Amino acid sequence: MPRPERPIDADAGPVQAFAQALRDLRGSAGNPKYLQMARSTGRSRTALTEAAGGDHLPSWETVEAFVSHCDGDLLAWRMRWEMVREQIKPAGPPQPSPTPAKPMPRNPNRHPRWITAALAGLCAVVVGYWIGRRDGEPAERGLEGTSSVVTVQNKVAIGPTELAEDTTPSYLSTKPVARCAKRGCMVAGTEVWSGAKLVARCWKRGEAVTNRDLTSAGIDQNPAGVRSDLWYEIVLHDGRAGYLAEVYIAPSQRGGMGLPECSQQGATI
Repeated sequence: MPRPERPIDADAGPVQAFAQALRDLRGSAGNPKYLQMARSTGRSRTALTEAAGGDHLPSWETVEAFVSHCDGDLLAWRMRWEMVREQIKPAGPPQPSPTPAKPMPRNPNRHPRWITAALAGLCAVVVGYWIGRRDGEPAERGLEGTSSVVTVQNKVAIGPTELAEDTTPSYLSTKPVARCAKRGCMVAGTEVWSGAKLVARCWKRGEAVTNRDLTSAGIDQNPAGVRSDLWYEIVLHDGRAGYLAEVYIAPSQRGGMGLPECSQQGATI
């Protein structure tokens, strides 16, 4: 009898969450044996086993083989793999201190360096704000204000006790409504998975959504199942913004986080 896989703490980091999601995908495919998967894909049994081990992020070739055998969505898994790779990418080496330059004669028509830097920073803020409005920023807000970092929990409650990583990513929406991928209100390129850190600026009420798998038996007894009509306005580093339902945020960060209510009502469908 094969030895059972060791448990993974999917909340420990993006690599662990990714590995748990691979296990969930394999489970949904009937838990094929790794030896069987290796024979059908050409990848080694060891590589496939370690891909779901949670110790490191596997290569895309291994993930592709794993997902293909289990009939997963390769495009969605590719985006997810790349997102995890970016999250764990180490910072670059420190740059050497530059050699002090000889002082240059002062140009009376040249602005002091601090003024130039300040103007550049202001331009960056204004451009980022304009881009956010152009791409469908959902609420009016000032360039300053309170904000909080929230952690994505892209999980679905199944049956009376299970809480598993969803097979599809969460994403930002231009309106606080459900199923925006089918309703034309999804902000393209904002897919996120469990463990992602996002900046929330405010909250508002919208359509009520749930993280429960309503087709699973005993779901009403699952303590991790939640239903809510509260949505956070999320601001990305490039200035774009959108809404994310609080049911896809870590439980300790639900309830508004002390943030202000978004000041403008978004459009409704």
